[in-house]
Amino acid sequence: MNSALPEGYFKRPNVARVQDHLDGGTDNYAPDRDFARDLVAAAPWLPGSVRINRAHGPRVLNCLTREYSIDQVIDLGCGLSHDNNRDVPDEVRRMVYVDSDPGVDAHARMVLAERHGTVSLRADLEDMTVLLAAGPIARIDRGRPIGVLLHDVLPWLGDDTAHTVLAVLRSWLPAGSVLSVTHATTDMAPEAMAALTRLYEAAGIGFLPRSGPQIRDLLRSWTPLAAGGPVATASWRRSTPLHPRFDHSHAYAILASPGDRIS
Repeated sequence: MNSALPEGYFKRPNVARVQDHLDGGTDNYAPDRDFARDLVAAAPWLPGSVRINRAHGPRVLNCLTREYSIDQVIDLGCGLSHDNNRDVPDEVRRMVYVDSDPGVDAHARMVLAERHGTVSLRADLEDMTVLLAAGPIARIDRGRPIGVLLHDVLPWLGDDTAHTVLAVLRSWLPAGSVLSVTHATTDMAPEAMAALTRLYEAAGIGFLPRSGPQIRDLLRSWTPLAAGGPVATASWRRSTPLHPRFDHSHAYAILASPGDRIS
């Protein structure tokens, strides 16, 4: 894929860089920070939501390695990270970070250069056939279980693309594999989510937070690995769920396997 940055790449807000700013990072520019201010004005809890989602990644990786003995992981739509190397357990022997953003890919190649078994791939989820045939993923051992992270990715995809991505993954993954999803939801703050959607739309960015039933519908062909379906990301695997008043995740998390259809 062409690695050149699109024209005007640094002159308009970019999802990965906006998320980085909301998470307290420094890989962002004035248009991202200006746009982020508008987002936070509409949803003051948004920085907390981004940070909860980022913190969820390492927790899931620990779960995949310790509970499911998975040592090869694909992070689809990885976005910018402050220090990916520190987030990856030693038990993970191969980690493939995938994103369609050329800036994210360049950043990942720089940050991940020192860790053996960790590679970056620039690829678009809208062409899953090409993505899964690319060298870094083609070298993954499909004779053993694979972990896939889809964290804060599906809300940026329309329904048709989201269904296609999940269907192709389900057909491709070997038995014993585990999919981890986080997804922004309209259930907790519908008016604020509607305002965020309008702001993103005005910036030329598609954003589609979904309700719990809509997320469940996306995953209807997958088997949840915990009873009760999606849970608030901030409450995932906590012995005492956070009170809604203190839960700023505004997103759901779920682990699933490519198994029988959910009834």
